[in-house]
Amino acid sequence: MSTRRNDFDARRIRTVIFDADGVLIHGKSPHPGASELLDWLREGGRRIFVLTNNSSTARGKYASRLRRMGLQIHRSEIITSGYLTARHFVECQRTRPFPQFAVRVPHIFVVGGDGIPAEFKALGVRATLTRSIHDPRTPHFVIAGIDRTLTYAKIARAQRAILKHEALFIATNQDPTFPTEDGVQPGAGTIVAAISTAVGRRPDIVVGKPHPLAMQITLETAGCDASEVLMVGDRLDTDIQVSREAGVFAVLVLSGVTTRRQLRDLKNPMQRPDHVLGDVVELRRFLSGR
Repeated sequence: MSTRRNDFDARRIRTVIFDADGVLIHGKSPHPGASELLDWLREGGRRIFVLTNNSSTARGKYASRLRRMGLQIHRSEIITSGYLTARHFVECQRTRPFPQFAVRVPHIFVVGGDGIPAEFKALGVRATLTRSIHDPRTPHFVIAGIDRTLTYAKIARAQRAILKHEALFIATNQDPTFPTEDGVQPGAGTIVAAISTAVGRRPDIVVGKPHPLAMQITLETAGCDASEVLMVGDRLDTDIQVSREAGVFAVLVLSGVTTRRQLRDLKNPMQRPDHVLGDVVELRRFLSGR
């Protein structure tokens, strides 16, 4: 498909940001040809980042996982929604948009994997975190992400913290699903929706894509202007929307969750990609102008 924007110049692209699931990887398998594409981009002097709504794993472990698949990605090139949440929490402790952030050492109940506590620790966030439902401390915050060990008791603990103790409800992201080699599986949005139903309201803060903070922090990390960046993703309501709203050139690949029919029936103009490719390997030809 042709590009929508007439001002696109591939020579200006200094940084390429990738979503992971459905783009570079499918579950435990790399997308065929993805490793060679990354090598080609680096050889051409372009920087690479991975911006993922995954919050289950710390960036170091995530990078190791990608390298085991043959994708040479380093920890400093990965931005997870767990990392974004920790970064945003630090900023909120400074600006105090909610009274809970005024607590000197707040306590946080985490419904999610070990990636969230790991990123808070790595950034030196002034807070205590627990994933245990038996921790006797009263939470000032509930942070919810993908949790593969979700139980009724965890939902009840989060509900009690929010309704009884007025804990602030933070979601790392609201993706309903994520793609694997065996099809889609429930995403963090499923866990967030369960807690939202239990407390009768939406999260107070949502951090991951498509919220502007995700791309803002990524651009700051890359040290690039939006006009020098291209984003490759497979989801219209996160990858494409966060790119379009930031002024980043948005490329959709059809190797993940989005189908041609969904693209054809799309109503939201901010979710319409600038360009569509069958898969990430086709990016080489597109950037080469062939």
